[in-house]
Amino acid sequence: APSAAPSSVDDIKYYPDYDTDYEAATCLPGKMNGRPSFDSMAECCIGAYPAQTSGACFAGMDSPPTVAPTTEADKKWFKDPESNDFTTGTCINDGPVPSGYVAYGTNAECCAGEYSTQTSGACYAGMANAPSAAPSAVADIKYYPDYDTDYEAATCLPGTMDGRPSFSSMAACCIGSYPDQTSGACFAGMANAPSAAPSALSDIKYYPD
Repeated sequence: APSAAPSSVDDIKYYPDYDTDYEAATCLPGKMNGRPSFDSMAECCIGAYPAQTSGACFAGMDSPPTVAPTTEADKKWFKDPESNDFTTGTCINDGPVPSGYVAYGTNAECCAGEYSTQTSGACYAGMANAPSAAPSAVADIKYYPDYDTDYEAATCLPGTMDGRPSFSSMAACCIGSYPDQTSGACFAGMANAPSAAPSALSDIKYYPD
């Protein structure tokens, strides 16, 4: 039994069921002394059973995913299945995309696609680097340089931030903000990274997706 009963659905935590065989184990709602606690069942499955090949943990979810992610790069953003209230809804990438859900490459794209009419701004506010103004559609997403990260490791982030330049595309932001970056980190952070980083906006070429 968990050590404390949650007072609402939003308060529910999950902990791994270490009493069950690893390949058959799943995560249980609540908390238990001496065991790690996770905010969602998906987070618990990834954190507690990363090498589980049976998929038993994910299969125990209310909306079981079709495939479990194997690397960080495989993770996509999708509407949080536990966000029942549209005004407070957010997007997550904790685990594989549940069946029937739309997958997005970035948190910003997910917010624009799933919560385009959300007036509270809760989805964008939940981003690691929340924009100062929420775009109303994917096409409206702007990008700004991440000056808080070392130049050679920095990239551009979706949204706008007071005091920082704003660009209409991530490619334009990378060229405008990191013209001397030799690591290629900024372009590597793009959803469809180019094979070679252009040196100027005029060098950018486009191809069909």
